[in-house]
Order: sequence, then C-alpha cells, then structure tokens
Amino acid sequence: MSEAVDLIPLTKSVMFVGDYFSMITTVVLNEEMRQEGEDDEDLAIRLAGVLIQEFYGWDVVAVSNEIGLVEDE
Repeated sequence: MSEAVDLIPLTKSVMFVGDYFSMITTVVLNEEMRQEGEDDEDLAIRLAGVLIQEFYGWDVVAVSNEIGLVEDE
C-alpha cells in the first residue's frame, strides 16, 4: 500500500434505531480515544453516542432499541 492510503483515517457508520427514529452517523476511529480491550465496533458506537450527546445534548444510546454498524459492501 502507498503511504497516502495509510493516512486515510478509519471510519465507521453507526445506526441508532428507536421507537420513532432511525439515525446514521459516521465517526473516525481515533486510537487515542480507544479504551483498553475495546474493539472497532464498540469504539465506533461509543464515539457516535458521545458525538450526539455533546453536539445535540441527546442521549441517543439511552433511547435506542438497536445500535449497530452499517457495513460497507
């Protein structure tokens, strides 16, 4: 792989589904934010929840019935 490709940050799209909403947001997996033993999926979900909480003041994780990654095809 070229060095330019190595500079592209790893991103994941996270879908939150609740009783009356669905939302997809994309986050960059920042290694500095990773907790010990946390895999990419857990990191992405946590970062997406924090992003929505901090930006909108809404605890989307608490009101979601399902949360998961949207896989690229």
